Amino acid sequence: MNELLKMVLSMALTSLVLIPCIWLFGKAFNRYLSKKKIYYLWLVVFLFLTIPFSFIFFTPTKNNEFMWGKGTGLEGATSVVFDNNGIFVERDAKVAFWMTLLDYLWVIWLVIFLLIFIYRIASYRNFKKYVFSGAQKVNNLEQLDLLGEIIDELNIKKSVELMINPLISSPIFLGFKRNVIVLPDKSFSEEELQYILRHELIHCKRKDMYYVWIAQFFVCIYWFNPLVYLMNKQIQIDRELACDEAVLATLPKEKYLGYGDTLLSSLAKSGNYKESSVAVSLHENTKKLKERLTFIANYQKEAKNNNTILPIFLIALCSVGLIFSLFQTEIFTKEKNKSIIIKKDKNTNNFSR
Repeated sequence: MNELLKMVLSMALTSLVLIPCIWLFGKAFNRYLSKKKIYYLWLVVFLFLTIPFSFIFFTPTKNNEFMWGKGTGLEGATSVVFDNNGIFVERDAKVAFWMTLLDYLWVIWLVIFLLIFIYRIASYRNFKKYVFSGAQKVNNLEQLDLLGEIIDELNIKKSVELMINPLISSPIFLGFKRNVIVLPDKSFSEEELQYILRHELIHCKRKDMYYVWIAQFFVCIYWFNPLVYLMNKQIQIDRELACDEAVLATLPKEKYLGYGDTLLSSLAKSGNYKESSVAVSLHENTKKLKERLTFIANYQKEAKNNNTILPIFLIALCSVGLIFSLFQTEIFTKEKNKSIIIKKDKNTNNFSR
């Protein structure tokens, strides 16, 4: 298990370089790339958080070790004393403590990971239970027909249920095996409902729930890395912007502001129960609503046509990740500590180490 923790720490170090690179790239080239491309660019970080390239590059030899080595039983030893009662090892208590802690650090990491992951799963299950227990299926034929039309338009193969819950704070989409859109128990105009359903169905088509859970899984594994939390928040923002972009791409220009007004009206009509962090909703990050509305107001369909910047950046990003992983093998590879060797001096009849 200690080897697994070494891999996790190695991949976490690589992410410290890649996450700021992607964030800065997204800000710098925001006008030249589609929101969808920026959203899926985070998959590169997922790749480097999954595959331990440092260990792939590392070739162990007889006398080297990646990061700290295995315990020898002589951690912190300063001297070996022989007397009539036997052999005694004198130790530096501080050194021995830290060496022992390193050997069992994986236990701390694993326990916290399991606690966080179990908590996330339990929270999601409780949220689903709450939503479904207080929800009713929509029987309005006009609304169901509208849902069916958009499903056909977006070429979604699986069936999608439409439900109402008066306590949820936003229209949300939940779905793995069962795809469900849940609406607050508020009145929406036909146009507003069309925008809401289109938004949530795009989440369904893109299988954003899987993306959500992959991000949550990495947050749990790398709970000690603050940049992973920041990445997760940015992914949430990019997901909603990418979804807004996909909705706008299907609408005529004169309806853009109407879609933006739907975001505001949906927020005003919301209930009291906050949605789960592992669900996708219409206004998931209200603090970034201004950014979304600005994007909607300035959206131009023909503006995101640059096909050269992203491939170049992908090559550069992967190269940086691989080079940094290779750099780690140089920095964190150390020679194994030699064991204490005790031998008898033939000339003086004394022992030395």
